Amino acid sequence: MAQQGEQAAGSGWYPDPWQMADLRWWDGAAWSPALATLPPLPEPPERTLPIGAFWFALAGTVALVAGSRILIQNAATVFATHVERAILEWAFYVVLYGGLFLLVRSACRRFGSGSLREDLGARFRWSDVGFGPVLFIGARIAQVLVTLPLLAVPAIRGSSQRYAHLQRTQSTSSFLTLAVVGILVAPVVEELLFRGVIQRSLITTVGSARAAVIQGVLFGLYHFAPFLGLYNVLLLTANSAFGIIFGFVARRRRTLGTGMIAHALTNASVVLIILAQR
Repeated sequence: MAQQGEQAAGSGWYPDPWQMADLRWWDGAAWSPALATLPPLPEPPERTLPIGAFWFALAGTVALVAGSRILIQNAATVFATHVERAILEWAFYVVLYGGLFLLVRSACRRFGSGSLREDLGARFRWSDVGFGPVLFIGARIAQVLVTLPLLAVPAIRGSSQRYAHLQRTQSTSSFLTLAVVGILVAPVVEELLFRGVIQRSLITTVGSARAAVIQGVLFGLYHFAPFLGLYNVLLLTANSAFGIIFGFVARRRRTLGTGMIAHALTNASVVLIILAQR
């Protein structure tokens, strides 16, 4: 081995005479100008679930959504007081979101490793704090752009106005329930289900891009409510756009943290709009 300015016995890697790196290349006549570095490690492939997890999650979601709505519709004919209806609303959300979370856990245990972090990317990074608000703004702009043409249809515009009136005149307990569940619970559970289990179980069958689109459309259908009539056209369009954008971001960042933050901000903005109109 040669020191700086001296000739080495032969070409090869030697301790860096300038001590700027562990090793430096000697070609037999001169030292390399670049520091010795290892090639970057390849990015690990995105964790996926088998297609069976998709059908498992889809069937479970349909059963829970339909069952919880049937429960509240039938119970509403029995419970008439304000307190009873408030309890009924909480029971509806406990059955729905509690059931969906258990569904996610069961899908991971049955078809994956059982870890929400490893199987679905359920983790937060400091960068999510910055990317979350950016995603929120982008998704809200997209929702406005895709729904504006629909509001030009008188029947759809009228249904939107009726829905806004229902939101403004709901009871205080209903509003508070909506705020708590919408901001704290729904963003976590729905991201785990749609951008987690459903999207990652579709990837191996249809590819990442189509998986993001399919789960986004399913996310829009998930918000369908028969009693809202034509307003469902707006719900389907806006929430599908929302879900597709979130799906591509989840695919790119390989974490659900960004989507959870943006989802919570989206629901919080809706709550603030309702509050301002009450």
